[in-house]
Amino acid sequence: MAVPTKRACEEADSSNILSKLSTVSKDETKLQNFLSWSEENGLWLSPKVCVTKQGSCAQYGMLATDSVDCGECLFKVPRKLLLHPKTSAISKLLRKEEASLVSESGWVPLLLALMYEHNSPESTWRPYLDLVPDFKELDLPMFWPESERASLLDSANGILKCVERDIKSLTAEFTTIVLPFVQKHKDVFGSACESLELYKKMVAFVMAYSFTEPTGDDEDEQMKGDVPSKSAPMMVPMGDILNHVAHNNAELRFEKEFLKMVSTAKIAKDEEVFNTYGMLSNKDELHMYGFSERYPNNDKDTVDIPATVLKEEAKSQDINQADKTLLEEKWEFLMEQEVIGEDDAFVLSNEAIETCDELEATLKVLEMTRSEFEDYQEKDGWSEDEGDEEDDSEEKWMFVPNGIPKQKDSWKKLLKGCAEKCLAMYKTSLEEDEECLATGLDKLSPRQKYVLYTNHGQKLILQKLLDSCS
Repeated sequence: MAVPTKRACEEADSSNILSKLSTVSKDETKLQNFLSWSEENGLWLSPKVCVTKQGSCAQYGMLATDSVDCGECLFKVPRKLLLHPKTSAISKLLRKEEASLVSESGWVPLLLALMYEHNSPESTWRPYLDLVPDFKELDLPMFWPESERASLLDSANGILKCVERDIKSLTAEFTTIVLPFVQKHKDVFGSACESLELYKKMVAFVMAYSFTEPTGDDEDEQMKGDVPSKSAPMMVPMGDILNHVAHNNAELRFEKEFLKMVSTAKIAKDEEVFNTYGMLSNKDELHMYGFSERYPNNDKDTVDIPATVLKEEAKSQDINQADKTLLEEKWEFLMEQEVIGEDDAFVLSNEAIETCDELEATLKVLEMTRSEFEDYQEKDGWSEDEGDEEDDSEEKWMFVPNGIPKQKDSWKKLLKGCAEKCLAMYKTSLEEDEECLATGLDKLSPRQKYVLYTNHGQKLILQKLLDSCS
């Protein structure tokens, strides 16, 4: 599947951000150099669109200069222009030592290629690298001061934990794999490549601008940002010019000789052309790209109920109170069966509980008596036939009208308690958020606004669950 990624559609605070190397200074010169380079290298751009800052929602974007019908090709990028380890000037070195560059992320070869090309005035991709990315625009939470992350990111929305994990992982990757490699090849890499800060910027570049080519035959999954892919990401000149909205009007398609951006809806003259990152929640957008969308713009938004919250609620409601060890035994068995994991969560969207199978299995186990649970253990879970005895339609886990309100009262009581616990974790209430949205937005920094949008969207979903269980 393809994961097109780019920058936010609102300007972010750019203080204290590392500047990138550039061989030209004026924006218009950069753009003209990039467009000339693109044409010289066989990148075709439709006369119906143009690259510009005027009329774009964030820095450079693509605007329609004429009306565009659904299904029209907007540009074609030849594969030779894609920037990845196999096309980089150091491809032979990366291939020769690929065994030493294996990492959990799988991004090290691309990151090394980017570091090299970024610091080479003679890079084939110099006009592209001069134009994008401008690192001051990459305002991901991992670049925020630690004190600001702590003050802005509620532990409830899950972003702080993700950022801390990212920083730990990329620091370890840089220290154990990248830095030794760069120091071993000082004749290839300059001293700037020994900087952890530069490496973090390159990681952000890949997170926020890269594309991942589909693997397998399921083209329907191509634009879903939540589907993992075994392919390594690549940089696609012109592809990353497009900004993002949840309801996009264009998408990137991978073909044998070219990558094509194709319109997926009619686009009026002077309207901006938007790609999409995929089906991403505000939490994912803020974590990976440094922005989020105000409700109701992102109808793909979700919120997590940590599995541990459900366990705590079951304990607080004295389920199986006559048998103090039964809850722990049930939980351990659910983990052994991989129904739940230590850090798992049940995912709710604006319409339903998305992880309904896992939640239903967990609720069934939690309400069992000792004898029922022991029988369940002996059978190693329900048989396939037993699992089909009840209506397995996901509709019953919809919030309204015929879903959760018709669930068992004991299940609704647990879910209601979970929603209340999760809402209580935020620093502000839903009512306070809505008041700020109505009257206080102009007083907020971009970072504060994006956090507000994220928290508000999550709380709305939790409130829907709460209302459905009442």
